[in-house]
Formats: sequence, C-alpha cells, structure tokens
Amino acid sequence: MVAGLLQMHGSIALKQFWPTGRSDADTTKMVLTVSSGAIEFRKNSSASFQPTHVFDQAVVKGKTRKAPIKNGQVTIRLQGIDATELHYQPSPLSPAEKKGLSAAKLNAYHSVTHSYRQLLGATATKALRDFLATAGHDTLNCRVFTQVDKPDEVFDTYGRLVGDIEVTMSGKLVNINQWLVEQGWAFPTFYSSMTNDEINTFIGLAKTARAKKSGVWKFLSKTIGSFNFGLLEPKANDLSILPSDKGPVILPKLYRRQTNWAARSKAKVTSQTFQSFLAKGSGGKPDACFVTADFLANGVHSATHRTFDEFVVAGKTIKFEPDGLVFSEAPSALIGSDGKPIKQF
Repeated sequence: MVAGLLQMHGSIALKQFWPTGRSDADTTKMVLTVSSGAIEFRKNSSASFQPTHVFDQAVVKGKTRKAPIKNGQVTIRLQGIDATELHYQPSPLSPAEKKGLSAAKLNAYHSVTHSYRQLLGATATKALRDFLATAGHDTLNCRVFTQVDKPDEVFDTYGRLVGDIEVTMSGKLVNINQWLVEQGWAFPTFYSSMTNDEINTFIGLAKTARAKKSGVWKFLSKTIGSFNFGLLEPKANDLSILPSDKGPVILPKLYRRQTNWAARSKAKVTSQTFQSFLAKGSGGKPDACFVTADFLANGVHSATHRTFDEFVVAGKTIKFEPDGLVFSEAPSALIGSDGKPIKQF
C-alpha cells in the first residue's frame, strides 16, 4: 500500500486554458514557486514533509524523453479523470508502419494529421476556466499532490506529473480533479498507479453526476460512430462553436484510438478494421487493463489481466462503463544527470 506523499506548491495561470490558450480540462501547467520548499515529500502520514531535489537535472524516459521540470514549469495530468479531447493529433507512424509505404501514402497520412476534437471538449474547458475565474484572479496559487513512494512513480510515460490540483475558492479548498468529475465535465478514468481510496472517491463522485445526467453523462454513447474529420481544434477565442459543441461522446481514451485508426485508414496506411486495430494495439501492443471490481478486490498483482478490445464488439458496440476499467500505466523511468535511475527520495 502506498504510504508516501509528494506535493508541489505553485500557481496556475487561467490564460493557458481555451479559449485564450490551448490547455484543456484535464491537462495543465503549473509554474513552480521558486523556493527551497516548493517540492516536498513525506514517507508516511506520521512523517513531516521535507524538501526534495531529486528532479533537478533529471529526465523522464518513457515514450518520450524530457525533463520533468523545464523553465520552472511542470505539466500536470489530472489523475483519475479524462475530459473529452480538445485537440488530439493522430500518433506518428511507427517504423514498422512506415516500412514499404510509398511517398504518396506517407503524404496522404501527413495530410490528415490535424488536431481533432470531441464534442464537449471546448465546453468542458470553458466551464473549468469560468469556475476558476470566480476567484477573481488571473493566476491562482495551488498545491499539486500525488501518493507515491518512489520518484519514478511521479511522472507518466510522457513526462507529465500525475496528480491532483487543489486551489482555494471563496475560502474553501477545492480539488479540481474531483470538481470536474462531480460537475460531469470529465469521465472517471483509472490507471493501475492509483490507490483503492482514490478510485472509490471518483466512483462516488461520478455516480452523482451520472444520476443527474450532468455534462458528458447526458451524451455518453454506447456505440462508436463514424469518425468526424471535420471536427477540428477550435481557434482561439472562437466562442461561436459553443452552441453546437454537444452530441454523442465516447470515453476519450477510446476516441484517441479511433482517431489513430481513422487517420491511418483514410490514408490507406492500414486495411484493418477498427476492432482489429484496437486488438493489435499501439506499436503492436494492446492496451492492458483490469475490470475495476477485480482490481479493487485483488490488486494489481493478482487481478486478471484483460485487453481493451475485449470490451468493444465489432468496432462499434461499447461493453464497458467509463469507471468499469483500470488501465495499466505505461512504464517510465526517472534518470539522473549521471545516467542512472533515481529510485529513492
């Protein structure tokens, strides 16, 4: 059981969120407070927080290789949630996919690699920005925290810190992750790095939002429709799209897989059906997951491993609820300036 807690003190600027910026509802950037105590760790609830500098000069090695903190900024992936996509670009072709492709097909793929969006992506982001703006400041002080025991558990495979963001609104602490799910602006989406308590908290918040058919729950679809190539990232300050920014949505993680397949299919890079593409997975490795109830009862080491495609039928019918699966967290490593893995705080 995870006992440690890492916290960072800093601030978030509202201008980064659409419509003035490109940040969406579940990814943000925090500007770290420049002080010796900006990043702190405690090994358990009985211990006191101590400043840590393990991330100085380090890099996160995963699907990318990047510094976890750059120019005083750290990108936060809000844990336990997934908001509908505001701008998702099809993933680059792998070396195996490129092999043997003609220049014409490579160009065809390049021509469809735009930033696409889901319905409600702009609406959800605007709702979060408007809520935070009620504090009356352009920049809000915040605390980011994540339950971890080791430094290499902090950042995901893309170098984003996976955690919760807490701000003060009208004298009360507000957990932004939980607010988004409670208001129906994000789906609960779980990964194997989360604790049972964290998962159960989001299940409870989502139950309330679902019962009220708030936000995304009113439009959750059980079928996967045709991909809409005309639904692109909204331009800055283009509020005219908001009245029409509603309609059927699927879990964003599934949408991202559909986007990758649809672009490849349109460019004739693949002849696979979406079901086959989902079964094969990104880079030939399918998305691993667990049934949430099994994960909660038996833990990551004993729960039965499943694959994402098992819960989709014929590339069309969705056989899972957003909070019904726990996805395996892709591996990453924290590497020090000496080239060696950093294993301890």
